[in-house]
Amino acid sequence: MKYFALSIWMLALLLAACDSELPSPTPTRALSGPTLAASPEPFTGPPTEAPPNIESGIGQNDPTAAALPGDAALPPLLIGTPGSGRQEIEITADDGRLLYGDLLQNTEIRMPGALLLGTDRTAWGGFPEQLNDAGYTVLVMELREGAGVTDVRVMIDALTSGIADPGRIAVIGAARGADLALLGCAAVATCDTAILLSPLQEQTLLNEMPRFNPRPLLQAVSQTDEESFTTAQAVDAAATGEKLFQPLDNAGRGTAILLNRPDVGDLIIQWLQRVLI
Repeated sequence: MKYFALSIWMLALLLAACDSELPSPTPTRALSGPTLAASPEPFTGPPTEAPPNIESGIGQNDPTAAALPGDAALPPLLIGTPGSGRQEIEITADDGRLLYGDLLQNTEIRMPGALLLGTDRTAWGGFPEQLNDAGYTVLVMELREGAGVTDVRVMIDALTSGIADPGRIAVIGAARGADLALLGCAAVATCDTAILLSPLQEQTLLNEMPRFNPRPLLQAVSQTDEESFTTAQAVDAAATGEKLFQPLDNAGRGTAILLNRPDVGDLIIQWLQRVLI
């Protein structure tokens, strides 16, 4: 009887085992941590608004800019509604800061370009209009504090990116702008001629003359402005291309020369008509 009871108990255990799933030789599932990066922040604008484009080099609603390659220089961005006469513009510098100026252009044809550099873009008087009337696209830029060659490069690139003839470009600078005009032209091959009104930093400019030569150079300076006069003489002696050194009697410094001696504006236009062939 004892053995019969033990047999019944073992049979019950075997029947219970048949009702459970037998273990498989390999695991049927595995646990792991998350393997996907977090989803980007969703766009929450209205249904009709597309997500913003964050690619570099995008940001101007301009047909000319849209037609340029991705890494090409952008033309100046017009501020406000285009009209006749001067149009206020802005250009983005390499460090992201905005550079401000005025643009005078003929929108139907691409004319030779002239970039004017000075600390005050209103100090040129009527000279930008005189240049524009003579057949030039004129970009008048106001130099920021600490402006350097990279700013001038961006300005020249903007001028040649669709608004002016890239094969005929002049850079005209006054005082500190005169120094940057020569330094910028030395660094940018698309600058065809430099015009300096009262250059200042003699040694800095002489160091860059080998890179600027043999392009044409015009300088106008007051004889009573000893610093500028000495600098202009040294730069003129270092120039190897076509050059014109115009000393003036007590005409002031920089843009004041154009106000005190309006004939200098005529001289510059005659120079441009000869060298920008």
